[in-house]
Amino acid sequence: MSKAKLFGILLMMFCLTSFYPPKKKKDLWQSWNEIQQLMLQQKKPILIDMYTDWCVYCKKMDVTTYQNDSVYEYLKEHFYRFKFNAESKDSLRWNNKTFGFDKKNKLHEFYEYAAKENLVFPTTVIIPPNGQPYSVAGELKIKEMEILLKYFSGSYADKTFEEFSKQYKSGWK
Repeated sequence: MSKAKLFGILLMMFCLTSFYPPKKKKDLWQSWNEIQQLMLQQKKPILIDMYTDWCVYCKKMDVTTYQNDSVYEYLKEHFYRFKFNAESKDSLRWNNKTFGFDKKNKLHEFYEYAAKENLVFPTTVIIPPNGQPYSVAGELKIKEMEILLKYFSGSYADKTFEEFSKQYKSGWK
């Protein structure tokens, strides 16, 4: 096969794959109202992806971690999932308290509460059923997300998250 034909075939394959990116999984996130209604029927942990529109690492997690098949499927099965803009001006009700926008810090009060003053973007928050928020600041790769999801969806009350993560062997890629 001539070099020109080989180059042409490779160029055509590149163009086809470039113009047809993998299909995005857009049905991952639920509304806060939907989650509140579903919690009345079945208790599950809630994962909240706290982001801002300007955060590069937030956008990166959207196209890497949250698009990973293992992360996506596990979240859909074991968690309620909420994507929350930490600079939102909308009010949000949780645990009989209404949270609003903090004009002084220019952040949402719910973000400040859930992130526990570790104000870094993105922040991943897990709220176990009948529990308090547990937050992890910064970009989470697939293996880091796996440990977090497996711990909070399982029955590991006898171990802290730190103990669990030290002994856990990751299987997702």
